[in-house]
Amino acid sequence: MLKALIIDDEERATDSLRLMIEKLVPEIIEVKACIDARKAAEVIQEYKPGLVFLDIQMPHLNGFEVLEKIPNKDFKLIFTTAYNEYAIQAIRFSAFDYLLKPIDAEELQQSVKRFIQTAHDYKQQFDLLKNIMHNINAASADGFRLALPTREGIHYLIPGEIIRCESVGNYTKFHTKTGKQFLISRTLAEYDTLLSPHDFIRTHKSHLVNKKFISFIDHDGFVILADKTKVDVSRRRKEEVMKALK
Repeated sequence: MLKALIIDDEERATDSLRLMIEKLVPEIIEVKACIDARKAAEVIQEYKPGLVFLDIQMPHLNGFEVLEKIPNKDFKLIFTTAYNEYAIQAIRFSAFDYLLKPIDAEELQQSVKRFIQTAHDYKQQFDLLKNIMHNINAASADGFRLALPTREGIHYLIPGEIIRCESVGNYTKFHTKTGKQFLISRTLAEYDTLLSPHDFIRTHKSHLVNKKFISFIDHDGFVILADKTKVDVSRRRKEEVMKALK
């Protein structure tokens, strides 16, 4: 029995999301809306939802300010937002779930499915929320911390600490300049999208490399990195890699 709460100042948006939930998400048996961010903390305390859909951009209080007013965050959270590249990057770097408005029905179903399948680790969620706030307040996207959830806990890296990422099936292995490695259950394609604006380049379907750690390309066409690692360069990406290094 899952109760959900929608916090959004746009009444049309809350009505639309509520109808989608009632029609497409049978796991949620009750859904309520709050259109005044100033009352959100009180509504959460009284209603006790298991899942909250929280809009980021609202008058009076934004979504992050709403969260600061809630002492016990014992609910799961999915952000909803209109297109805001900086905020979305901050959230994605923190491995946090969000829905982009106008909300797509299939993405809504997938988000709720992920919520149901994951353990309700509220401490981990709180740690990830703190990382979002760090990223939002960073002077630039170069200061973003990338959250890497592992079985041992969450590890945080700024892009400049990552030498390369390697595809291992549906996992990605991170190689860092300290020599530490982290295996994360997300695909290399996802990290390619996140890290390419930070001077990372895909040299091969299995390799994503931080350009600042590339020393040279040898006669056999391999990229040689600062840690002496040799990385494959695919034939179709060779011209792009050569151009990026000029």
